[in-house]
Amino acid sequence: MLLLLSITGSMLVFSDEIDHALYADAYHVSPQTQTRTLQQLMQDARQSLPGNPYLFFTRLPQAPDENIVLRAEYAADHKVYVFLNPYTGKILQQYANTDHLTGYVLYLHFTLLAGKTGAAIVLITGIGLFLSILTGIFIYRNAIIKVLTFRVKPEWHNRTRRWRNLHRILGVWALLFNLLISFTGFMMELKVLDSRNPKKAGYTSLPFTGEYEPLIARARNSIPGFQVMGVRPPKKAGDPVRILGHAHEPAFFGEYASSVFITADGNIKKKVDFSKASFGDQFNACIAPLHFGNYGGIILKIIYSLLALTPGVLSISGFLIWYRRKYIIKVHNRI
Repeated sequence: MLLLLSITGSMLVFSDEIDHALYADAYHVSPQTQTRTLQQLMQDARQSLPGNPYLFFTRLPQAPDENIVLRAEYAADHKVYVFLNPYTGKILQQYANTDHLTGYVLYLHFTLLAGKTGAAIVLITGIGLFLSILTGIFIYRNAIIKVLTFRVKPEWHNRTRRWRNLHRILGVWALLFNLLISFTGFMMELKVLDSRNPKKAGYTSLPFTGEYEPLIARARNSIPGFQVMGVRPPKKAGDPVRILGHAHEPAFFGEYASSVFITADGNIKKKVDFSKASFGDQFNACIAPLHFGNYGGIILKIIYSLLALTPGVLSISGFLIWYRRKYIIKVHNRI
């Protein structure tokens, strides 16, 4: 399990880069003079979707040559992404959550493609990783300084010490990272399980006759420097529209930390200006970016990707240490 989660997690660090490489034509369009309204674009997307799923704008164009992305939610494990040309309404790409590479890897990473049962198994594995890190700190407490000062060598030529030293070195150097990953993964997995609660509602769309553009303009004016990234229509009757974005807060809080809840007639019910957010809101906002490492440049992503492999490597080296002690040494002593 740790090896599987390590490999998939390492891949997901580069999910944006992989998607842009595989679907380059779906992300960029030729700029034109006039875009279609968001209400028109939502109708364009609905024409390609069966049923009446809950549909929202997951990403609005941030430059004249960018597309617009909508997500249709039929259930927790059934979502469809629609990429549109904002000027013509033409569908550039459409796929379900597990019909493309990074989506498949994401659901494998969090649910083992087995829904709530798989998510529970991943959660237990994350707890096991966290506990193993704590026990590892205790076992190697006297070696931590030696490892950090490069006084412990891998010793590949020594069959007795090679895996033990590798386990010790990797474990110490990846200590803080793996504590971070196991904790943030645990918090995210709780949300994954909660979203699969059978009592959860909101997977069908409600009629909305207003226009989104005036609401977006009102939301921008309510928070200084507010950059709108997405729009969520009401899920229940009487709920406001939620305008999502950021006010140029640090990247490890994500692009959707600030939000404005606004009714169809422009009445602001609530706003979350992240520059004034509580510690609890800041804590929740940074969990996903810190887990995936998508808050920095390519160098940070490479570091994250390599460190993400360490739980898997540690699981192999730990198994080999256990196997050697339990079987090889025991058999040798009997002989």
